[in-house]
This record gives sequence, C-alpha cells and structure tokens, in this order.
Amino acid sequence: MARFFAALLGVVVGFVIAHVLNETPEGRAFFSRSRATLRTFTEGVRDAYRS
Repeated sequence: MARFFAALLGVVVGFVIAHVLNETPEGRAFFSRSRATLRTFTEGVRDAYRS
C-alpha cells in the first residue's frame, strides 16, 4: 500500500510541477516542442504500421 501512495504522490507532484512550468514562456515552449516531437513519433509509428 505504501508503494501505491508513493506512486500517487509522484503523479500529483509531477502534475503540479508541469502546471507551474507551463505558466512560464520557457515552459510553454518546452511543452510545445515535446508535443511536436511526440506527434512526429506517433505519426511515424502509425505510418509504419499501415505499410
């Protein structure tokens, strides 16, 4: 049970940190680049699966 609460705490802390970072221009740029990279990766996987 302690591992569950530790994992839950980690998720909550991660969301709080991401929210705080997203309030800054540098944080928004970071998340924008991350989304673009993830989108490129998923499109590549999708195209490879379809072919």
